[in-house]
Amino acid sequence: MADLHTHSVQEALNATVGGGWSVATAGTAGSSADVANTTHKSLALSTATIGVYSAVEIYFNFTTSETNVNASNDLILPKNTLTFLTVPKGLGAATTIYFNYNSTSTTTGAVRIVEV
Repeated sequence: MADLHTHSVQEALNATVGGGWSVATAGTAGSSADVANTTHKSLALSTATIGVYSAVEIYFNFTTSETNVNASNDLILPKNTLTFLTVPKGLGAATTIYFNYNSTSTTTGAVRIVEV
């Protein structure tokens, strides 16, 4: 008997819809010599995904307030790599969400962010 299926279940339920494309002014990942060098990027309430491209390796977190990074706990993004991250709306859908980042070393560098 012929296989009449043209899409798998996963493909048939793919309901991803593209959003806007808002390019932010490039920020700077501060030196890890001091966590106070953390940059706090306020995201638009409608932002569901961010694209991040950094010239240096960075620590990052998402919070509902300007919060410095924690080198012991926060995640790391590699340098010179375009990465798309889902904004954790569970932090508070009606609340401003911040993308906080800082260099993992004393080397500073540009961080480019696009909100989708």
